[in-house]
This record gives sequence, structure tokens and C-alpha cells, in this order.
Amino acid sequence: MENWGIVLGIAVAAGVGAYFYGRKPTRTARLRQALAAVAAAALSAALASAGMKYLRDSESLPILSDQPAAIDQAMQAIRETPLLGRVLKETPALDARFREALAAELKTPAQVGPPRSYIVGAEVRRDIIAPTLRRADDAAALDAIKAMQAFVKHLQGTNVGLCREFGMVGLQQPGRLDATGAAFFKRALAAQEEAYVNGKSRPVAPQQITNQEVHRLLEEAGYTAADFENLAALTKASDADGCAATVKLYMAPTLLPPERGGALARYLLTVSS
Repeated sequence: MENWGIVLGIAVAAGVGAYFYGRKPTRTARLRQALAAVAAAALSAALASAGMKYLRDSESLPILSDQPAAIDQAMQAIRETPLLGRVLKETPALDARFREALAAELKTPAQVGPPRSYIVGAEVRRDIIAPTLRRADDAAALDAIKAMQAFVKHLQGTNVGLCREFGMVGLQQPGRLDATGAAFFKRALAAQEEAYVNGKSRPVAPQQITNQEVHRLLEEAGYTAADFENLAALTKASDADGCAATVKLYMAPTLLPPERGGALARYLLTVSS
């Protein structure tokens, strides 16, 4: 499995857990949490975890006795990850932040919560990647969503359990992807990088849509009350139903006219809980 493939969820537990275990939010907040859960699994996680391949896989255990070598190989994996590698190249100071997080994880693995490198990756997405993606034009944002749509539709046809898992928590075992799925996913990450490059060329971000507008756009794309309920209940859904909810979300922007679809695509590319 190539280095770019390791993906785990970051923000998804916060999104879904806030609804099921916290104070019941408004319908708008509930929708935002559900959207953040699904989108973050695919978009935030992919940027945060590449280097952990060398700290988690059993095949890497021989190198763990040499911490500098382990960190160097982990950093190489991160640099080879589409989009995150570009951001690292543009922002050299991030190298030290990731190295510090990886070293701390090697010395004292996190017992609760995500590993430290995931947290750094999530911060990079929040502070650098998401603001830039919000400036991407409609075509670039839609291309990124279409690439992710192709990936989840492939999973729907080959492994609905993995599809539902991806919608909830990301891809914890990339080795479960077949060769075609791996190619689809790599293309999805590359499409996000293309949208990021497009955003960097545009100094002014398009007007961002509100949560209420997101709800209306999803309705325009064919969402019913039952579809909103299915999205919010993803953690309790069957594999087939959970996968269908994930696929439907990534299809929604492409069912709208480009201007409105692009706005929804940018939202899904940058939403957080």
C-alpha cells in the first residue's frame, strides 16, 4: 500500500457525539454536526495521518529502535501525501511541528484521543488548507467533490461496510482497499490539491453560505426529511444505509447548477464541527 493511503478520522467523533451524547442541538446545528462528521472523515483525516504508517504498522517495528530514522521515514510519507506535501513544501516551519509530534508519539503513545500528528494535521487543515479551499472557484471545488464521489461510489459497489466506515471515521485500514479503490482515493486527494492551488490564485473568497442555505441546497438536490434523519443517524445505520447516506452527500453538489453546487462543494470541503 502506498504511503498516501493511511487515513483515520479526526473530527468525526466530535460531530456525531455532540448530537447523540450531548445536549440536543437545534435542527441547524444537528445538520452541521452530521455534515462535519461525514466530510471530516474524508477531508480532514487524509491530511493528518500519513506519517503514522511508520509508527503503527507491524512491518515498521524494526525501525522503531532508531527513532530518527523512523521519524525521517514518517516525514517522507507525509511529504508524499497529495496536498499535505505541497503545504509542507510551502511552509517549512511545519516540518518541525510534525517531527515534534511524531517524536512525542514514539516516546509516549497517546492513550486517549488522536495521536499528536493527527492533531497537527487537523490544525494545518483548519489554519491553512480550509481557508485556501474556500477561495477555490466553483469548477475546482466541484471537481474535488466529484473525485470523492467516485471513490465512495466505488466502495458502495465493492464493500458497503468499508464505505460506511469511511463516512464515519475515515479509512483506518487502507490495506482493505482494492487496487481500483486505492487509485480512486489517490485521485480524490490530488483533486483537493488542485482545488487548493486554484484557491491560492484567487485573493478573494466567494461568499460563504450559511447553515440555513446548506439545508436549502440539500433540499434542492433532492434531500427529504428522511434523508436528513439518515445522515444524522449514521452511527446506528446498517452498512448499506450508512454507505448510501455517505454517497448521497457527496453527490448532492453535482446535482445542482454549477454556481450553487460549487458553493455547497466548498462547504463540504471545509466544514468542521
